Amino acid sequence: MYLDRSRSRHTSPRRIAILIILIVAGLFVIANQNALRQQLSPPPTPTATRTARSYVVEAQSLTEAGQIDEAIGSYIQATALDSANIDVLIELSRLLALTQRTDEAVQWAVRAAQLAPQSAQAKAALAMALDWNAASLQGRGRAADAQPEYQQAIDAAQAAISIDANYPEAYAYLAETYADLNRWTDAINAAQKAVDLNPNRVDVQRALGYVRESQGNYSGAAQAYEQALQFAPNLPYLYVVLGRNYRVIASVSDASKYQKAIDAFKHAIAIDTKNVVAYDELGWTYYNFDQLTEAQKALEQAVAIDPQSWSAAEHLAVAYYARRNYEDASVTFKKAIVLMNQTFDGDHYCVTAISRACDRLIEAYYTMGLAYYYLSQCETESYPAFQKALVLRPDEPNAKFGIQLCNDALVTPTPTPKPK
Repeated sequence: MYLDRSRSRHTSPRRIAILIILIVAGLFVIANQNALRQQLSPPPTPTATRTARSYVVEAQSLTEAGQIDEAIGSYIQATALDSANIDVLIELSRLLALTQRTDEAVQWAVRAAQLAPQSAQAKAALAMALDWNAASLQGRGRAADAQPEYQQAIDAAQAAISIDANYPEAYAYLAETYADLNRWTDAINAAQKAVDLNPNRVDVQRALGYVRESQGNYSGAAQAYEQALQFAPNLPYLYVVLGRNYRVIASVSDASKYQKAIDAFKHAIAIDTKNVVAYDELGWTYYNFDQLTEAQKALEQAVAIDPQSWSAAEHLAVAYYARRNYEDASVTFKKAIVLMNQTFDGDHYCVTAISRACDRLIEAYYTMGLAYYYLSQCETESYPAFQKALVLRPDEPNAKFGIQLCNDALVTPTPTPKPK
Protein backbone atom coordinates (compact mmCIF):
# COMPACT_ATOMS: atom_id res chain seq x y z
CA MET A 1 0.00 0.00 0.00
CA TYR A 2 1.32 3.44 -0.92
CA LEU A 3 1.27 6.32 1.63
CA ASP A 4 1.69 9.87 0.44
CA ARG A 5 4.05 11.57 2.99
CA SER A 6 4.75 14.66 0.94
CA ARG A 7 1.85 16.60 2.56
CA SER A 8 3.01 18.78 5.59
CA ARG A 9 0.92 20.07 8.56
CA HIS A 10 0.65 23.83 8.92
CA THR A 11 -0.09 25.60 12.31
CA SER A 12 -3.06 27.92 11.97
CA PRO A 13 -2.78 31.62 12.77
CA ARG A 14 -5.58 31.23 15.29
CA ARG A 15 -3.57 28.78 17.37
CA ILE A 16 -0.55 31.06 17.32
CA ALA A 17 -2.65 33.96 18.59
CA ILE A 18 -4.05 31.89 21.46
CA LEU A 19 -0.55 30.76 22.43
CA ILE A 20 0.71 34.34 22.51
CA ILE A 21 -2.23 35.40 24.70
CA LEU A 22 -1.52 32.60 27.16
CA ILE A 23 2.16 33.51 27.36
CA VAL A 24 1.35 37.19 27.98
CA ALA A 25 -1.22 36.26 30.63
CA GLY A 26 1.32 34.03 32.39
CA LEU A 27 3.90 36.78 32.41
CA PHE A 28 1.32 39.19 33.85
CA VAL A 29 0.42 36.78 36.65
CA ILE A 30 4.07 36.27 37.57
CA ALA A 31 4.76 40.01 37.62
CA ASN A 32 1.70 40.78 39.75
CA GLN A 33 1.46 37.69 41.93
CA ASN A 34 1.72 39.56 45.28
CA ALA A 35 -1.07 41.98 44.41
CA LEU A 36 -3.27 39.17 43.09
CA ARG A 37 -2.61 37.09 46.21
CA GLN A 38 -3.73 39.95 48.46
CA GLN A 39 -6.89 40.39 46.36
CA LEU A 40 -7.72 36.70 46.49
CA SER A 41 -6.68 36.26 50.16
CA PRO A 42 -6.97 39.63 51.95
CA PRO A 43 -4.81 40.00 55.11
CA PRO A 44 -6.52 39.60 58.51
CA THR A 45 -8.06 42.67 60.04
CA PRO A 46 -5.47 44.25 62.34
CA THR A 47 -6.20 44.14 66.08
CA ALA A 48 -7.08 47.50 67.52
CA THR A 49 -4.31 49.02 69.64
CA ARG A 50 -5.26 49.11 73.33
CA THR A 51 -5.37 52.43 75.11
CA ALA A 52 -4.12 53.31 78.57
CA ARG A 53 -7.73 53.84 79.62
CA SER A 54 -8.66 50.27 78.66
CA TYR A 55 -5.91 48.93 80.93
CA VAL A 56 -7.07 51.17 83.78
CA VAL A 57 -10.64 49.92 83.48
CA GLU A 58 -9.35 46.35 83.39
CA ALA A 59 -7.18 46.95 86.47
CA GLN A 60 -10.08 48.45 88.40
CA SER A 61 -12.26 45.47 87.57
CA LEU A 62 -9.53 43.04 88.61
CA THR A 63 -9.01 44.91 91.88
CA GLU A 64 -12.70 44.73 92.69
CA ALA A 65 -12.56 40.98 92.04
CA GLY A 66 -9.55 40.58 94.33
CA GLN A 67 -7.13 39.63 91.54
CA ILE A 68 -4.47 41.98 92.82
CA ASP A 69 -1.42 40.58 91.00
CA GLU A 70 -3.27 40.76 87.70
CA ALA A 71 -4.49 44.28 88.49
CA ILE A 72 -0.91 45.35 89.13
CA GLY A 73 0.07 44.01 85.72
CA SER A 74 -2.70 45.98 84.00
CA TYR A 75 -1.78 49.19 85.83
CA ILE A 76 1.83 48.77 84.74
CA GLN A 77 0.64 48.38 81.14
CA ALA A 78 -1.36 51.58 81.55
CA THR A 79 1.68 53.49 82.80
CA ALA A 80 3.65 52.32 79.77
CA LEU A 81 1.12 54.12 77.58
CA ASP A 82 0.46 57.08 79.88
CA SER A 83 3.26 57.64 82.36
CA ALA A 84 1.77 60.85 83.78
CA ASN A 85 -1.54 59.50 85.12
CA ILE A 86 -1.20 60.31 88.82
CA ASP A 87 -4.24 58.29 89.91
CA VAL A 88 -2.83 55.18 88.26
CA LEU A 89 0.59 55.66 89.87
CA ILE A 90 -1.01 56.10 93.30
CA GLU A 91 -3.20 53.01 93.08
CA LEU A 92 -0.36 50.95 91.63
CA SER A 93 1.88 51.93 94.55
CA ARG A 94 -0.83 51.03 97.04
CA LEU A 95 -1.46 47.58 95.57
CA LEU A 96 2.25 46.83 95.44
CA ALA A 97 2.55 47.67 99.13
CA LEU A 98 -0.40 45.42 99.97
CA THR A 99 1.35 42.52 98.22
CA GLN A 100 4.63 43.15 100.08
CA ARG A 101 6.41 44.49 96.99
CA THR A 102 7.29 47.55 99.00
CA ASP A 103 10.46 48.61 97.23
CA GLU A 104 8.53 48.80 93.96
CA ALA A 105 5.73 50.67 95.73
CA VAL A 106 8.19 53.35 96.77
CA GLN A 107 9.46 53.77 93.21
CA TRP A 108 5.97 54.38 91.76
CA ALA A 109 4.95 56.64 94.65
CA VAL A 110 8.08 58.74 94.21
CA ARG A 111 7.20 59.18 90.53
CA ALA A 112 3.68 60.29 91.44
CA ALA A 113 4.96 62.81 93.99
CA GLN A 114 7.49 64.17 91.52
CA LEU A 115 4.86 64.63 88.81
CA ALA A 116 2.34 66.19 91.19
CA PRO A 117 4.24 67.85 94.05
CA GLN A 118 1.09 69.66 95.22
CA SER A 119 -1.09 66.54 95.30
CA ALA A 120 -2.12 65.44 98.78
CA GLN A 121 -3.01 62.02 97.39
CA ALA A 122 0.46 61.55 95.87
CA LYS A 123 2.21 62.65 99.06
CA ALA A 124 0.02 60.32 101.13
CA ALA A 125 0.73 57.40 98.78
CA LEU A 126 4.44 58.09 99.21
CA ALA A 127 3.99 58.07 102.98
CA MET A 128 2.31 54.66 102.88
CA ALA A 129 4.94 53.16 100.58
CA LEU A 130 7.85 54.49 102.65
CA ASP A 131 6.34 53.29 105.93
CA TRP A 132 5.61 49.81 104.60
CA ASN A 133 9.06 49.51 103.09
CA ALA A 134 10.65 50.67 106.35
CA ALA A 135 8.64 48.08 108.28
CA SER A 136 9.78 45.42 105.82
CA LEU A 137 13.42 46.44 106.29
CA GLN A 138 13.10 46.45 110.06
CA GLY A 139 11.40 43.06 110.04
CA ARG A 140 14.40 41.66 108.19
CA GLY A 141 16.86 43.02 110.71
CA ARG A 142 17.80 46.21 108.89
CA ALA A 143 16.72 48.74 111.49
CA ALA A 144 19.43 51.23 110.55
CA ASP A 145 18.09 51.36 106.99
CA ALA A 146 14.50 51.55 108.18
CA GLN A 147 14.77 54.59 110.45
CA PRO A 148 15.38 57.21 107.71
CA GLU A 149 12.46 55.86 105.71
CA TYR A 150 10.14 56.10 108.71
CA GLN A 151 11.03 59.77 109.04
CA GLN A 152 10.53 60.31 105.32
CA ALA A 153 7.11 58.66 105.65
CA ILE A 154 6.15 61.07 108.45
CA ASP A 155 7.37 64.01 106.40
CA ALA A 156 5.38 62.91 103.36
CA ALA A 157 2.18 62.38 105.37
CA GLN A 158 2.52 65.74 107.06
CA ALA A 159 3.15 67.36 103.67
CA ALA A 160 -0.08 65.77 102.42
CA ILE A 161 -1.94 67.18 105.41
CA SER A 162 -0.50 70.65 104.83
CA ILE A 163 -1.82 70.49 101.24
CA ASP A 164 -5.25 69.11 102.21
CA ALA A 165 -6.05 68.94 105.90
CA ASN A 166 -9.27 67.05 105.14
CA TYR A 167 -7.71 64.11 103.28
CA PRO A 168 -8.37 61.13 105.60
CA GLU A 169 -5.81 58.73 104.11
CA ALA A 170 -3.00 61.13 104.96
CA TYR A 171 -3.84 60.77 108.66
CA ALA A 172 -4.38 57.01 108.28
CA TYR A 173 -0.90 56.45 106.82
CA LEU A 174 0.62 58.78 109.39
CA ALA A 175 -1.04 56.70 112.12
CA GLU A 176 0.50 53.50 110.75
CA THR A 177 3.94 55.06 110.74
CA TYR A 178 3.61 56.30 114.30
CA ALA A 179 2.49 52.81 115.36
CA ASP A 180 5.59 51.29 113.75
CA LEU A 181 7.67 53.70 115.82
CA ASN A 182 5.72 52.91 119.03
CA ARG A 183 4.50 56.50 119.26
CA TRP A 184 1.16 55.34 120.57
CA THR A 185 -0.48 58.65 121.48
CA ASP A 186 0.37 60.12 118.10
CA ALA A 187 -0.80 56.95 116.36
CA ILE A 188 -4.15 56.89 118.14
CA ASN A 189 -4.77 60.58 117.53
CA ALA A 190 -3.95 60.33 113.82
CA ALA A 191 -6.10 57.22 113.37
CA GLN A 192 -9.01 58.86 115.14
CA LYS A 193 -8.66 61.99 113.00
CA ALA A 194 -8.86 59.82 109.87
CA VAL A 195 -12.02 58.15 111.20
CA ASP A 196 -13.54 61.51 112.10
CA LEU A 197 -12.98 62.78 108.57
CA ASN A 198 -14.44 59.72 106.86
CA PRO A 199 -14.95 56.32 108.51
CA ASN A 200 -16.21 54.81 105.26
CA ARG A 201 -12.81 54.45 103.59
CA VAL A 202 -11.07 51.09 103.42
CA ASP A 203 -7.61 52.37 104.32
CA VAL A 204 -8.96 54.44 107.18
CA GLN A 205 -10.43 51.35 108.84
CA ARG A 206 -7.44 49.20 107.86
CA ALA A 207 -5.01 51.66 109.46
CA LEU A 208 -7.17 51.83 112.58
CA GLY A 209 -7.02 48.04 112.75
CA TYR A 210 -3.26 48.11 112.37
CA VAL A 211 -2.80 50.62 115.18
CA ARG A 212 -4.98 48.51 117.48
CA GLU A 213 -3.20 45.30 116.47
CA SER A 214 0.20 46.87 117.12
CA GLN A 215 -0.96 47.75 120.64
CA GLY A 216 -2.16 44.21 121.30
CA ASN A 217 -5.85 45.10 121.04
CA TYR A 218 -6.63 42.16 118.77
CA SER A 219 -10.38 42.21 119.24
CA GLY A 220 -10.52 45.90 118.38
CA ALA A 221 -8.26 45.27 115.39
CA ALA A 222 -10.49 42.46 114.13
CA GLN A 223 -13.48 44.76 114.42
CA ALA A 224 -11.77 47.44 112.33
CA TYR A 225 -10.66 44.93 109.71
CA GLU A 226 -14.19 43.58 109.50
CA GLN A 227 -15.37 47.14 108.93
CA ALA A 228 -12.75 47.65 106.21
CA LEU A 229 -14.07 44.58 104.42
CA GLN A 230 -17.42 46.33 104.08
CA PHE A 231 -15.73 48.70 101.62
CA ALA A 232 -13.43 46.17 99.91
CA PRO A 233 -15.10 42.75 100.29
CA ASN A 234 -12.71 41.01 97.87
CA LEU A 235 -9.38 42.31 99.12
CA PRO A 236 -7.37 39.21 100.13
CA TYR A 237 -4.98 41.21 102.32
CA LEU A 238 -7.79 42.16 104.69
CA TYR A 239 -8.83 38.53 105.18
CA VAL A 240 -5.22 37.57 105.92
CA VAL A 241 -4.74 40.22 108.63
CA LEU A 242 -8.19 39.46 110.02
CA GLY A 243 -7.29 35.78 110.25
CA ARG A 244 -4.03 36.56 112.03
CA ASN A 245 -5.86 38.52 114.71
CA TYR A 246 -8.49 35.82 115.20
CA ARG A 247 -5.66 33.28 115.55
CA VAL A 248 -4.08 35.29 118.36
CA ILE A 249 -7.44 35.73 120.08
CA ALA A 250 -8.10 31.99 119.80
CA SER A 251 -4.68 31.24 121.27
CA VAL A 252 -4.84 33.56 124.26
CA SER A 253 -8.45 34.15 125.23
CA ASP A 254 -11.25 32.73 123.10
CA ALA A 255 -10.74 29.36 121.41
CA SER A 256 -14.00 29.78 119.49
CA LYS A 257 -12.26 32.31 117.24
CA TYR A 258 -10.09 29.51 115.81
CA GLN A 259 -12.69 28.70 113.17
CA LYS A 260 -13.04 32.38 112.29
CA ALA A 261 -9.30 32.48 111.63
CA ILE A 262 -9.50 29.40 109.41
CA ASP A 263 -12.49 30.83 107.55
CA ALA A 264 -10.74 34.14 106.95
CA PHE A 265 -7.69 32.51 105.39
CA LYS A 266 -9.86 30.20 103.29
CA HIS A 267 -11.84 33.22 102.09
CA ALA A 268 -8.64 34.86 100.92
CA ILE A 269 -7.70 31.66 99.06
CA ALA A 270 -11.15 31.42 97.47
CA ILE A 271 -10.64 34.92 96.03
CA ASP A 272 -7.04 34.32 94.98
CA THR A 273 -6.16 30.65 94.65
CA LYS A 274 -2.46 31.46 94.27
CA ASN A 275 -2.19 33.55 97.42
CA VAL A 276 0.88 32.02 99.04
CA VAL A 277 0.60 34.19 102.15
CA ALA A 278 -2.93 32.96 102.82
CA TYR A 279 -1.88 29.31 102.44
CA ASP A 280 1.14 29.96 104.67
CA GLU A 281 -0.99 31.54 107.39
CA LEU A 282 -3.65 28.84 107.08
CA GLY A 283 -1.04 26.13 107.52
CA TRP A 284 0.56 27.91 110.44
CA THR A 285 -2.83 28.27 112.13
CA TYR A 286 -3.47 24.54 111.75
CA TYR A 287 -0.01 23.90 113.21
CA ASN A 288 -0.66 26.13 116.22
CA PHE A 289 -3.77 24.14 117.03
CA ASP A 290 -2.11 20.72 116.53
CA GLN A 291 -3.82 19.95 113.23
CA LEU A 292 -0.51 18.73 111.84
CA THR A 293 -1.79 16.82 108.81
CA GLU A 294 -3.83 19.80 107.64
CA ALA A 295 -0.91 22.09 108.39
CA GLN A 296 1.41 20.06 106.21
CA LYS A 297 -1.07 20.02 103.32
CA ALA A 298 -1.60 23.78 103.37
CA LEU A 299 2.11 24.55 103.71
CA GLU A 300 3.06 22.16 100.92
CA GLN A 301 0.55 23.99 98.74
CA ALA A 302 2.14 27.31 99.69
CA VAL A 303 5.60 26.07 98.73
CA ALA A 304 4.25 24.65 95.47
CA ILE A 305 2.79 28.05 94.57
CA ASP A 306 5.96 29.94 95.46
CA PRO A 307 9.10 27.83 95.91
CA GLN A 308 10.98 31.04 96.81
CA SER A 309 8.87 31.81 99.89
CA TRP A 310 11.22 31.41 102.83
CA SER A 311 8.36 31.78 105.31
CA ALA A 312 6.32 28.95 103.83
CA ALA A 313 9.40 26.73 103.56
CA GLU A 314 10.40 27.34 107.18
CA HIS A 315 6.88 26.70 108.44
CA LEU A 316 6.69 23.51 106.38
CA ALA A 317 9.99 22.31 107.85
CA VAL A 318 8.61 22.92 111.35
CA ALA A 319 5.49 20.91 110.47
CA TYR A 320 7.61 18.02 109.18
CA TYR A 321 9.67 18.11 112.36
CA ALA A 322 6.55 18.11 114.55
CA ARG A 323 5.38 15.00 112.69
CA ARG A 324 8.81 13.41 113.29
CA ASN A 325 9.54 13.33 109.58
CA TYR A 326 13.16 14.28 110.19
CA GLU A 327 14.38 13.49 106.69
CA ASP A 328 12.05 15.98 105.02
CA ALA A 329 12.41 18.42 107.91
CA SER A 330 16.20 18.59 107.61
CA VAL A 331 16.12 19.06 103.84
CA THR A 332 13.41 21.70 104.01
CA PHE A 333 15.14 23.61 106.81
CA LYS A 334 18.27 23.79 104.66
CA LYS A 335 16.26 25.18 101.79
CA ALA A 336 14.49 27.70 104.04
CA ILE A 337 17.82 28.92 105.45
CA VAL A 338 19.19 29.43 101.94
CA LEU A 339 16.08 31.41 101.01
CA MET A 340 16.31 33.54 104.16
CA ASN A 341 19.87 34.48 103.35
CA GLN A 342 18.98 35.21 99.75
CA THR A 343 16.04 37.36 100.82
CA PHE A 344 17.40 39.33 103.76
CA ASP A 345 21.00 38.18 104.33
CA GLY A 346 20.11 36.80 107.74
CA ASP A 347 23.53 35.41 108.56
CA HIS A 348 24.85 38.97 108.31
CA TYR A 349 22.12 41.21 109.72
CA CYS A 350 20.85 38.86 112.41
CA VAL A 351 24.18 38.86 114.27
CA THR A 352 23.14 42.16 115.85
CA ALA A 353 19.51 42.61 114.81
CA ILE A 354 16.44 41.51 116.74
CA SER A 355 13.40 40.80 114.61
CA ARG A 356 10.86 38.07 114.05
CA ALA A 357 12.57 37.07 110.81
CA CYS A 358 15.89 36.72 112.65
CA ASP A 359 14.19 34.69 115.38
CA ARG A 360 12.90 32.32 112.74
CA LEU A 361 16.33 31.95 111.18
CA ILE A 362 17.79 30.98 114.55
CA GLU A 363 14.92 28.55 115.15
CA ALA A 364 15.57 27.03 111.73
CA TYR A 365 19.24 26.43 112.56
CA TYR A 366 18.75 24.76 115.92
CA THR A 367 15.66 22.77 114.88
CA MET A 368 17.51 21.53 111.82
CA GLY A 369 20.31 20.50 114.17
CA LEU A 370 17.83 18.52 116.26
CA ALA A 371 16.41 16.85 113.16
CA TYR A 372 19.89 15.67 112.21
CA TYR A 373 20.44 14.51 115.78
CA TYR A 374 17.53 12.12 115.36
CA LEU A 375 19.04 11.04 112.05
CA SER A 376 22.30 10.23 113.86
CA GLN A 377 24.25 12.89 111.97
CA CYS A 378 25.53 14.97 114.85
CA GLU A 379 29.12 15.36 113.78
CA THR A 380 28.49 16.20 110.13
CA GLU A 381 25.27 18.25 110.39
CA SER A 382 23.98 18.93 113.91
CA TYR A 383 27.05 20.55 115.44
CA PRO A 384 27.50 23.05 112.57
CA ALA A 385 23.80 23.99 112.73
CA PHE A 386 23.89 24.55 116.51
CA GLN A 387 27.04 26.63 116.15
CA LYS A 388 25.40 28.83 113.51
CA ALA A 389 22.51 29.48 115.90
CA LEU A 390 24.96 30.43 118.65
CA VAL A 391 26.81 32.83 116.36
CA LEU A 392 23.55 34.67 115.82
CA ARG A 393 22.35 34.33 119.43
CA PRO A 394 25.18 33.32 121.81
CA ASP A 395 22.80 32.55 124.68
CA GLU A 396 20.32 30.46 122.65
CA PRO A 397 19.30 27.67 125.09
CA ASN A 398 17.92 25.31 122.43
CA ALA A 399 21.23 25.28 120.56
CA LYS A 400 23.12 24.60 123.79
CA PHE A 401 20.69 21.81 124.64
CA GLY A 402 21.17 20.31 121.18
CA ILE A 403 24.93 20.30 121.60
CA GLN A 404 24.52 18.46 124.90
CA LEU A 405 22.27 15.91 123.23
CA CYS A 406 24.91 15.27 120.59
CA ASN A 407 27.63 15.03 123.22
CA ASP A 408 25.62 12.41 125.04
CA ALA A 409 24.91 10.60 121.76
CA LEU A 410 28.62 9.96 121.32
CA VAL A 411 28.29 7.67 124.34
CA THR A 412 24.69 6.52 124.08
CA PRO A 413 23.03 5.76 120.69
CA THR A 414 20.50 8.37 119.56
CA PRO A 415 16.86 7.26 120.05
CA THR A 416 14.75 7.29 116.90
CA PRO A 417 11.14 8.35 117.64
CA LYS A 418 8.36 6.91 115.51
CA PRO A 419 6.76 9.34 113.01
CA LYS A 420 3.38 10.77 113.91
